[in-house]
Amino acid sequence: MNTQTPYSHDAKTLLLDRYGRAPRHVALTDSEPVPRMENIDERIVYNAQLKPTEHISVGLNPLIAAASDVLSFVVGIDDHRAQNDLLVLHALLSTEIKAFETNALHAGCESGQVINARYVLCTVLDEAICTTVWGNELDWSQKSLLGSFHNETFGGEKVFQLIERFSREPAKNLYLLELLYVCLSLGFEGRFRVESRGTLELESIRDNLYRQIRHLRGDVIREVSPHWQGLNAPRSSAVRLVPRWLWVTFTLSCLTVMYTGFAWVLSQQREAVMQPYEQHVAADQPAVANRKS
Repeated sequence: MNTQTPYSHDAKTLLLDRYGRAPRHVALTDSEPVPRMENIDERIVYNAQLKPTEHISVGLNPLIAAASDVLSFVVGIDDHRAQNDLLVLHALLSTEIKAFETNALHAGCESGQVINARYVLCTVLDEAICTTVWGNELDWSQKSLLGSFHNETFGGEKVFQLIERFSREPAKNLYLLELLYVCLSLGFEGRFRVESRGTLELESIRDNLYRQIRHLRGDVIREVSPHWQGLNAPRSSAVRLVPRWLWVTFTLSCLTVMYTGFAWVLSQQREAVMQPYEQHVAADQPAVANRKS
């Protein structure tokens, strides 16, 4: 019986439905299907939502570690001048913010801290973009990240209110205070950007944050490698000095052996040389004795 199918016969494996007429479109497992490569934004979010089998912490602060990509964008803001599509840039940064949330939660951060950190990061990103020439050309303020995630238009005032609130319980909010200190160090100004003494106020706030963090973290280790000296036990040298008396004894022993050897060799050679003369003398002795008799 020859069964005809509308699909060409090749080396590929084709999964058909239970009737054997059409390709199977139902997933073989119950897991959520992976987005296609064309939907790059959805795929980035999908990969970020996958909980890693083994979490490796690369720093003391999990919030800063999770926000490393976002902070890297702020540092290299001048390298993104070629971004001329508002929707593309907004989708990219929204994906980074969502990935930060997922990574921070997987690292064990509290949901409240993650939300507050997300507010700070959105505000920092919005200000960093709006202060650039190309950010004004894109009219970023009309579609800011803070508006998308928190339904607010300007967070430059609230961020410093959060600093004041978190400073009341520094031990509990240490991760957030360190994240805020990093953001201020990267150039975030908020409402102080338009104030006459804003720079001095920012320096004072940043110094207060630094003192609080240092009080909780302790002094920074100045040495790059504290254990560079190794063990206190003296190191055994591979080359040891030989005592003088041992050299003298060895030299005398060698000279004695050499003298004994040379004396024996000379004795053997002397016997070989004197043997013909001794035989001649022995042969002449009987003739002399006969003459005397």
